[in-house]
Amino acid sequence: MADADTVLRLAGLRKSYGSGETESQILHGLDLRLARGEFAALIGPSGSGKSTLLNLIGLLDRPSGGQLFIDGCDTGELDDTELTRLRGQRIGFIFQHHNLIPAFSARENVAMPQLVARGRPDAAMFDHADELLAQVGLAERRHYLANRLSGGQQQRVAIARALAMSPSLVLADEPTGNLDTHSAD
Repeated sequence: MADADTVLRLAGLRKSYGSGETESQILHGLDLRLARGEFAALIGPSGSGKSTLLNLIGLLDRPSGGQLFIDGCDTGELDDTELTRLRGQRIGFIFQHHNLIPAFSARENVAMPQLVARGRPDAAMFDHADELLAQVGLAERRHYLANRLSGGQQQRVAIARALAMSPSLVLADEPTGNLDTHSAD
């Protein structure tokens, strides 16, 4: 049973690839509970399952067993359309490689999640994008095309984009790798 403060709960989460003699178990029954506002870091050696776990929590892949709840919703009960909707509304992603649309401005990249959710642009979504860009120190670069920004600036745009829908959960894969110490803080 999830309470209102629990944003993520894993119960016996398992993931394996292959089958029979070639089956490789990656995750072996993970249990985890994260409360709203809580911060957790996933640390481990290469090949330990960090990316697999992020892909499962981000609803990009399905577990082999166990349960995964986001905001109390049992994701195992959802079809692909419902998973996509939940992912878009409740999860913000900050990828190691920014995944910005190069021909769009910083502002348009940040507004993209709202545009996808609403189906049409409006002034409020661009105002919100401007606010987020100001928070990451890029107000003056909001009209720059993504491919005209430095790597660190692109990463800050990606961070702002991840926050555009005010998600319950933000997943970050090495989000500060391209940032200087001051910006990372």
